[in-house]
Amino acid sequence: MRPKFTVATAGGGADGPFADADLIGPELRDWAAAHYRRTVPVLRVWQRRAWLYGAAHFYAVGWTVLISLSLPFLIPYVTDGNGSRLLVQALSVFGAVVFGLHRTFKAEENYGKYRLHESSVYTLVRKLVDDPDQLGASDAERRRRYLAEIERIRERARNDEINNLPSPSSPPRTGPVTPIPEQRVDGYRSAAHGPLSGGASP
Repeated sequence: MRPKFTVATAGGGADGPFADADLIGPELRDWAAAHYRRTVPVLRVWQRRAWLYGAAHFYAVGWTVLISLSLPFLIPYVTDGNGSRLLVQALSVFGAVVFGLHRTFKAEENYGKYRLHESSVYTLVRKLVDDPDQLGASDAERRRRYLAEIERIRERARNDEINNLPSPSSPPRTGPVTPIPEQRVDGYRSAAHGPLSGGASP
């Protein structure tokens, strides 16, 4: 059965998650609702990829566990004349192939990444709706901070896509994804101080 991908976790009413956002002004509320509608297609892409990698992960885990548990019981019955040896060999090869593909395409890691990206947007939306003071004292500041956080999430997702080439050895990730403690800010990821953020450039 093909899954249905609906973006409703952050508030699934017909008017979107900001319909009842009474703690922010009407101008910011209208802007946030329009911006969220433009973000929905990206959220659906992340949902589909998370579902795909999640299904591949659980498929591989299920078969690996099943084969690992069944082989000790099948091996004592292996003989040369009834095809049992071929069955055990086929199961072993199939399990190795499934496990190798799971590792090469990093199914578990990618499932977690795309779920995190999607969930981070929902968390930011709920923060603006339920506790906008976390994003700033005025609507103008909240708008700038909200937009900056969304851009950080999308930048992180793009970075993950670029570094997502299949690899059997799972090499270390490259890219600006390691938080630096003294440069950490509240939100999705750390932001280095520089000319664009008001800090001193290195």
